[in-house]
Amino acid sequence: MGEAMGCGGQVSEERLAAIERDLTPTWRALPKLAGGRVERRSLRYIVHRFFSRQSQLHVRGFEPTRPLNASGWGDADILSLRVPAFVESILMSKHKTERGFDLRDAALVVAMVEQLIFDSESTLLEKVYSEQEKSLLKSLSHEGLAQVLESYMVHWMMGDDPNGIRILLSNRTLLETAFPHWEQLAMFVRGEVQAVAFQRQRPSIAGSEVSRLGHNALAGMYSFDDAHR
Repeated sequence: MGEAMGCGGQVSEERLAAIERDLTPTWRALPKLAGGRVERRSLRYIVHRFFSRQSQLHVRGFEPTRPLNASGWGDADILSLRVPAFVESILMSKHKTERGFDLRDAALVVAMVEQLIFDSESTLLEKVYSEQEKSLLKSLSHEGLAQVLESYMVHWMMGDDPNGIRILLSNRTLLETAFPHWEQLAMFVRGEVQAVAFQRQRPSIAGSEVSRLGHNALAGMYSFDDAHR
């Protein structure tokens, strides 16, 4: 099962342990097969519940109402990315030979999906930078970062609709009509930028006064990694 993580990189033991702790209350309530394992439907449910509860994300392919004979994870759309088909074959093989999945299996699936979401967000953010003719290597001002993140939100909500995205980004009035709560979303985005700026202004525990001055001098600029956070 751990080999499936090759799609997005290695996951630390600490992260897996943290995911297992989060999953444990739900895991305990699930009906078990012999050996304390769960069937595929329950595995799908616990993964879906994790993301729904943690970040209010509903990941396609893991919905509890998804028919058991529906396409496997290899065909599941996750924020414009697809879970590799070999993951499905690994899970199905394990399911057949060991009659179910354990808590570590569930944690590994969650970690894999987290990585796919992270990679998807990075790809979309790079697209927004490109559309705004901003370099990934150059830092942005407070206002520049806010513009990028607002555009990112529109892309994220509109999905695969380039014409609709272009129209909304060029017409603020239409954007606010299409998304009645847009102003609140925009305020949230700018609040997140302010939060990053506030954290940067906190003095370093071990840093000298000179290093703090140098750090604060750059506090108003934001890198691509800052935007991705």
